[in-house]
Amino acid sequence: MHRSSASWGVRATWLAAFVLATALFSAGLTCAVPLVAFAAICALRQRRGQALLSMGLLWLASELIGFTLLGFPVGPVAFGWAALVGAALLAATWAAGSVARRVPRTAGILATFATAFAVYESVLWVVSRIVGAAAGAFTSGILTQVLVLNAVTFAALLLVGALTTRAASLPVLSKAHAQRRTA
Repeated sequence: MHRSSASWGVRATWLAAFVLATALFSAGLTCAVPLVAFAAICALRQRRGQALLSMGLLWLASELIGFTLLGFPVGPVAFGWAALVGAALLAATWAAGSVARRVPRTAGILATFATAFAVYESVLWVVSRIVGAAAGAFTSGILTQVLVLNAVTFAALLLVGALTTRAASLPVLSKAHAQRRTA
């Protein structure tokens, strides 16, 4: 699952699917978009620059949906928190990518996700403590919900990635060969 040399078309398809999923999660769950799961998958599947760009685009899509369709409050504080979420996602993606390159196999996949989640939540927690805001957003119940949503999404993305990789590697039967098999 580590960094693929997938074609531009495959990478564009994954990014489009991520943007669509982000839009659907944004519309359905408002602030509970599992962007950490996407950050971890991007860290596993893409080079660092591509992963950071992908996460920047996903963050932007999520914020655009929030501010335009979901009625997020508009003002300096809201834009500040939006920027903080973006910075936390980029930090999480960067850190997860570092882990993905260093820890092999299944342990690396799990460590990549754990790192992305820990960095993202830590950045948000530290800043919320500094500015004295959103303390209620870090209760064990809320963190558990966010962790479960991201973990389930991460597992689903891993499964989709494995299935698409397997399907792409299946041999394609030529028309003549297929006709011989049915004759």
